[in-house]
Amino acid sequence: MLESILNLQKYPIDNLASEAATSLVAAVRSQLDTEGSCTLKNFVQADALQQMATEAASLIDLAYAGPAQVSPYFFNYAIADTLDVDDNHPVHRKGKRNLSQVAADLIPSGHLLSQLYHSNYMTDFLAEVLQQPVYRNQDKYQSLNISVMNSGGCQQWHFDGGNMVTTLLLQAPLAGGVFEYAQNIRSDSDENFEAVRKVLDGESDRVKALELEAGTLSLFRGHYSLHRVTEVQGKRQRLQAILGYSTRPDLTGSLKSSALHYGERVLADNESTSGHY
Repeated sequence: MLESILNLQKYPIDNLASEAATSLVAAVRSQLDTEGSCTLKNFVQADALQQMATEAASLIDLAYAGPAQVSPYFFNYAIADTLDVDDNHPVHRKGKRNLSQVAADLIPSGHLLSQLYHSNYMTDFLAEVLQQPVYRNQDKYQSLNISVMNSGGCQQWHFDGGNMVTTLLLQAPLAGGVFEYAQNIRSDSDENFEAVRKVLDGESDRVKALELEAGTLSLFRGHYSLHRVTEVQGKRQRLQAILGYSTRPDLTGSLKSSALHYGERVLADNESTSGHY
């Protein structure tokens, strides 16, 4: 089945021992190391991409909007509490977040996107790239998402919780919706708040832009690189899948995070533990 979804002629991840796959993995590693991101255009076949986009569009009414104003450190909930800084400091600066997400439990297993996500081709390929075992996220809600942006939709400058994010653009907007990032702007030893402030104020020369095409698989190291999606323009929605992979075999998210992103139904689903997240 995956042979009819993936562009295996261009990306032979079904035979990682082959010379072509070895060259592919080396190129991906190199691009990640130098650019902090890697984009693989036409990763899925055209017919499969169209079906994925159609199936994703059928789920849009199930998407939840989540918070509308978010700081760059949204996934590091405690950082603002540890610093005695004024309201204009980057940890307190909130940007516009205008998108909704379809959670993993609402994506049917028969959809092509779900089949791609659960394929061992993907985990084996990523394991070769990262040179360590890769597993699917075990969270009921966060493991596989579809991000939906209508006209005016955007995502604020932010850092990711995990070190690498894997996404597949299912449908590109008519204009806008550009992925921008400032590579390795912080480190474990230095948050580099002044450089972050310059990005937030539009004064930084470190920002790179990626205008992604539908069907592009993107690997991105977003824990240390500040990034955003600019406003979508036009009537065609920007639909993007976020494929949750991890080097931890047992990774799950918190109920607090899931409730913020997918709504109160998460707490209703977990009534017995709703007081312990």
